[in-house]
Amino acid sequence: MDIRDFNEIVIGGKYDLDQKETFLRSIMLPAIAINQATVFDEKGISKYGGNPLVPDNFEWPKHEFGDYRFIAQFHLSEIPPGDHHLPKKGLLSIFVAYDDENTVAWTDDNYAKVFYFENVEDLKPYDNPNFPDKYTLDVVFKQEVDIPFKPELYPTKGLNKKQMNYICSKVLEQTDKKYESYILGYPFYNSLDADPRENDDWTSLLTLRYQSGFGLYWNDRGYLMLFIEKEKLAKGDFSNIKSNAG
Repeated sequence: MDIRDFNEIVIGGKYDLDQKETFLRSIMLPAIAINQATVFDEKGISKYGGNPLVPDNFEWPKHEFGDYRFIAQFHLSEIPPGDHHLPKKGLLSIFVAYDDENTVAWTDDNYAKVFYFENVEDLKPYDNPNFPDKYTLDVVFKQEVDIPFKPELYPTKGLNKKQMNYICSKVLEQTDKKYESYILGYPFYNSLDADPRENDDWTSLLTLRYQSGFGLYWNDRGYLMLFIEKEKLAKGDFSNIKSNAG
């Protein structure tokens, strides 16, 4: 949500929420909304689909049933500066072990692979003939903040029941989380059997809404969620990613 929406919820003071401002700010996380680009004369590198930009020596990742599928790349220098731990430059490239038969589960180890390439100017498009559909969508970013939208996502008991219900309803009211994908923040889902974060050392890296244009559906039009260890995120190490969908 926009920081102004957050401030409006808190300053409004309903159910004495103004007295909980310190707590709410302590659990507030930076989030980066991913929106469809509307200006096409100055295209950025960030996009869904198409051919990924990779180094010359890049080996396309494979899983038991075929090639991983490239789904998105994010040029980190296109992200507005803010209070987050993402590298300030470079390219994040997202691949998933997606297959037409849904043989690979979202919770499987290595279902998602995230590659980080520091020197974008050295990268070249990779045309994988196993994926002839080159539909692509350019994206842009907006800096936001995020607080949990469901009670179970709150890390500590800082609100009473009325405050909790009100906050959760306002978060959904004043955001487009049902229709957006975003980096960082708290994961969004319709339902979730198990949280892949093993402990508080893990955080949300990406929440990706289903993409009908690419034929990517997760858990009946749900959301793909990627998680990373906080320590590795701070070091720019994306080698160990956990995932789920809901």
